[in-house]
Amino acid sequence: MRREYLSLLRWLGVALAALSLGFLIFGTPGGFLRKLDYIGAAVCHRRASHSFFIAGHQLPVCQRCTGTFSGALTGILVHWGLWKRRRSQQFPRWPFFILPLIFAVLWVLDGLNSSTADIGISLLPRLGGQAVPGAGLLGYVPQPWLRLLTGTMMGLSMSLVLVPVFNQALWSDGEEKATLRSGREFTQLLVIEGSVAGLVFLLQGTSSPLALYVVASYTIAGVIAMFTLLGAMIFILALYRENMAAGWREARVPLVWGVVFAAFVVGFMDAARLWITGTIDGVPALS
Repeated sequence: MRREYLSLLRWLGVALAALSLGFLIFGTPGGFLRKLDYIGAAVCHRRASHSFFIAGHQLPVCQRCTGTFSGALTGILVHWGLWKRRRSQQFPRWPFFILPLIFAVLWVLDGLNSSTADIGISLLPRLGGQAVPGAGLLGYVPQPWLRLLTGTMMGLSMSLVLVPVFNQALWSDGEEKATLRSGREFTQLLVIEGSVAGLVFLLQGTSSPLALYVVASYTIAGVIAMFTLLGAMIFILALYRENMAAGWREARVPLVWGVVFAAFVVGFMDAARLWITGTIDGVPALS
């Protein structure tokens, strides 16, 4: 692809990304935290009963999504930052996907139990057991810490797939090595993810404005990162630009268009949500 064409794509992407940022800043009401709510509303129901509050302010996404997106971002940062696996393009060996698969199943099951608890459906009475007040389909009462934990482990699982896929699509100087290489590294990742989740749980309900801004910003950074990387890969595949970058400088064009993709998804989902429900706060039918 000619240099002039790439330059045009880069500046067009920068212009669209800047336009999107300008619309977020000037086209949505409220201050910084409210604008994070608009980004969170594109991926989450934002029901107050399922959300953490810090300094009396609801976080941009629910407890499960807080874990999912902060967990995914933490996994990406560990791979690229702590382990410096930017060039590694192979998936971890299959035994390392056993626990992530279990995490994904638990994430789905806890979500199912939580959703059915909201409408009063429980399995135990149908099996001859005693009904538990507030329990869901699986017979236990949903817990905020469990939503956060299952979300975090799901985010970890997502990062194990996303990092090698992105590395395969973008880098020209890739290594035929796995992004996760040992049980020790997997344990380290689990400890870091669990520590982040534990810190979020300790901070929820506090009166610290600093904690509110840090947790809200980190979680929404996870949302933006996920959509940006997905959008960058779509751009790469659409223009047949696989394995063309040897460093972050050369990755600017697909990453800028990844930001444009993230902005489009957020804008489209928010517009659809406002048209259907009239609000970005919760779901009126379930309130």
